[in-house]
Amino acid sequence: MKRLPARAVAALLCAALLSGCVFARTEEPQATPTPEPDAAPETLVEYDVPQDIDPYTGLARGENYPLGRRGVAVMINNVRAAWPQSGLNSADLVYEIVTESGITRLMAVYRDYAAMPVVGPIRSARDQHVQLMLPLQTLYAHIGTSYVASQYLDLYKYTETKSIDGKYRNFYWIDTERRKTKGQEHCVYTDGSTFAAAVEQFGLQASTTYEAPPVFDFVRYDQPARQLEGGEAAEVYVRFSGYADATFRYDEATGKYLKWQYDQPQTDAADGGRQYGADNVFVLFAKIDKYPDGVLAHVQFDQGAGLYFCDGRYERVRWIKEDPASPLRIVDNEGNEVDVKVNPGTSYIAVVADEQIENCRIDGQPLEDVFGE
Repeated sequence: MKRLPARAVAALLCAALLSGCVFARTEEPQATPTPEPDAAPETLVEYDVPQDIDPYTGLARGENYPLGRRGVAVMINNVRAAWPQSGLNSADLVYEIVTESGITRLMAVYRDYAAMPVVGPIRSARDQHVQLMLPLQTLYAHIGTSYVASQYLDLYKYTETKSIDGKYRNFYWIDTERRKTKGQEHCVYTDGSTFAAAVEQFGLQASTTYEAPPVFDFVRYDQPARQLEGGEAAEVYVRFSGYADATFRYDEATGKYLKWQYDQPQTDAADGGRQYGADNVFVLFAKIDKYPDGVLAHVQFDQGAGLYFCDGRYERVRWIKEDPASPLRIVDNEGNEVDVKVNPGTSYIAVVADEQIENCRIDGQPLEDVFGE
């Protein structure tokens, strides 16, 4: 079978999904060309990357850096009833996006899955998160999946080899004490040793002969941090929907933006109840509508406006994502498509609907004023 470029395959898949076609997991899409069974999509290639930095944080690699081993992306429940969560402060990257009915779901990414703390509660896969996970080339941990996410996992050869779905293969446990007061979907957890055992048991492709590309164009960890040019930003308010919003406040003592949601601090039970915070915060605006089922959120990844926050300051940026397997690039706001230099550290990335720009704030100032539009 003749192989198509990943972008062409993804475009055909998206067209089929948007037209209302749903493929059974056990059948090959009859009208959609796919890569040959043993061939990875063409955009998942070996990259020439610096040998001394962690590709997820830009920090120096430690003595126990897991060279030659994939990281893992874990889907985490983020409805109010699922709080407090565990494992957020240990994540290198945290993504938050609306999934359906106004709720958001988190995807926490860890460079070393064997060193994960307790992480959860774990929830089901969504395609918008899958599309952000693919270029990271991680393993993918979830319990259940939407019909759209399953198509992406199948197409990019993740379902059996690099994705582990707790509905069919056990890599978790139920917190029985928490189960006394919460539904089971809010009580499912894993950790490094449990997940590592499952990787071995089910023969997942955890080893690689190459390193994934850096998530961002990082400032060298042995160089001074870059001061953002837009101005001061002590507080950031982000509205995802009528159900979910988030506030970040810069904490000078830690150098992190600490997160509030549902009118309370978002804490990490696996980190002694400390509040979740990140060194870098990105708020990226995209067109978000719904799939033909009228329920699932459909994020149109292409390009859009955004904001980057670090060290109590901000600047305007743009983002580009050419296809599902292509990296999410943060570029300058001048239209030059030059990658923005990002300071090393942990990062939080929110993908927010364009129409919510009018509801977001920096230090109480509407973003419409910041954007001048």
